[in-house]
Amino acid sequence: MLRNVSVCSCLFVAFLLLGCSKTIPTVAVKGSVLLDKQPLKEGEITFVPVDGGVPHVLKIKDGAFSGQVKLGKVRIEIRAYRPGSPDTDTTGGGMYKEGTVPIPPENYIPDRYNTSTTLSEEVTKSKTEFAFEVTSE
Repeated sequence: MLRNVSVCSCLFVAFLLLGCSKTIPTVAVKGSVLLDKQPLKEGEITFVPVDGGVPHVLKIKDGAFSGQVKLGKVRIEIRAYRPGSPDTDTTGGGMYKEGTVPIPPENYIPDRYNTSTTLSEEVTKSKTEFAFEVTSE
């Protein structure tokens, strides 16, 4: 019994030490997103660390965003959604037309600004404000 407690205690300490590895500090960022030269009404902007790590998703409202982001080089992804339609069914089975599955919203920002983005920035203590202009075409 005592041995089990010792083993568990050692494992607990090891997990704590692994979990307490060096963390990258965050900074408050803010900025704007224009779609076709107009403030993006609602959407999200994702700061994806290029060295791996957890992405930071910030809400966009009336063309503005703000929040905490880790320092370093990031890839920028911008998305905005509208209600999907049965015509966006990519399953080939027409399951959305049957009404059995809710129609997922569709991202109307072109892929070149999200899944295939080439947008990137360097977040530093002195560079925390960003402006992005994207087009729907």
